[in-house]
Amino acid sequence: MAMSTPLTKLHALRRVPIFRGLTKETLFDIAHMTSEVVHPSGTTVVREGDPGDSLCIIVEGSVEITAGGRVVAQMTAGDFFGEISLFDLEPRSATVVAVDDVMLLTLESSDFEELLKIHYVARTALESLARRFRDVQGSPTP
Repeated sequence: MAMSTPLTKLHALRRVPIFRGLTKETLFDIAHMTSEVVHPSGTTVVREGDPGDSLCIIVEGSVEITAGGRVVAQMTAGDFFGEISLFDLEPRSATVVAVDDVMLLTLESSDFEELLKIHYVARTALESLARRFRDVQGSPTP
């Protein structure tokens, strides 16, 4: 399950919507910024109310997202979470539990802030955030 090299991380990052429009060189730089973390099935990855200090990118496996005790989403490889706390500097808005063994790449808040200077990343991250908000609110997306 271990990725081990920036080149293998680069392949995983290409699947993430906020990084799809970036050059190979930029993705390689991002790969160097990330840390690899594995969570066994059933473990809590992040807990609602805890400090939010990183963006988590799912490389393998799937997770269930709950907020206020209610299941709000399931995510799998190529999805990411944690950006809400990085945008508003508030505690985690949801709990994330590994449905099966999950491999994540994590990006610290300071590195995420640097990436937001890239227009494509900022725009795509905000679009994703808006889509998630609409999903939770039950609003239709155009």
